[in-house]
Amino acid sequence: MPKSSPRKGAIIELEQEDLKSDVIIHKNLTQDVLLTTEDKMKLTLIEYREVLASRAEWLGAGVLALSFLSSLLFTGFKDIGPLKASTWQAIYAIFFILSFGRFLIVVYKMYVNRKKATINYVIRRIKQSGSQEDDGED
Repeated sequence: MPKSSPRKGAIIELEQEDLKSDVIIHKNLTQDVLLTTEDKMKLTLIEYREVLASRAEWLGAGVLALSFLSSLLFTGFKDIGPLKASTWQAIYAIFFILSFGRFLIVVYKMYVNRKKATINYVIRRIKQSGSQEDDGED
């Protein structure tokens, strides 16, 4: 079976009665082609995935800090084993401070990476040559 040669252009056949005076045809067929290595594509998509994951991370950190805070405010700590009530309260206070610090860090990272969570940023990163960093706005 002979191979058919690829067609270089599309052919649209229209009859005169198909085109009426109120029909407007718009042609916008330009395409950008991106040629890149598999490694660059993987690194860009990994970065994008991490940015998207970090956008939901604030919720977990915030809920954890809120649970420690509610325990501090609404729990009557008691002596359990060798630890006194004030020791338990100090432990929960330390955990609250650490979890609230984590919450602030996550919110800061989410703010810093807000522009990296767009498809246009991913396309710009793929179009870049070398290891240039582009933080342009979208």
